Amino acid sequence: MTKILETVQQIIAKKYSLPIESITPEATLESLNLDSLDLVETLFEVEDELHIRIPQDGSVDIKITTVQDVVDIITKLVAQQTPGQLAGNH
Repeated sequence: MTKILETVQQIIAKKYSLPIESITPEATLESLNLDSLDLVETLFEVEDELHIRIPQDGSVDIKITTVQDVVDIITKLVAQQTPGQLAGNH
């Protein structure tokens, strides 16, 4: 999970020019001045970086208010992926 947190922190820091120290697990997206569109863009980058698929069809109830919420959802999705899916061999 530490790698996922670091990945999320690095993506947010780079994409939105924020100091990485401000992107703590407890930080809310609002406190980082990120809106719902920023969140979607961040999730797309996380998908690319970690080679996972975040469902966009509403089949997963996603409630995200903090950086830790993002990490928790990604951790859950990574755990659900099969090794073939993680390698990109669908």
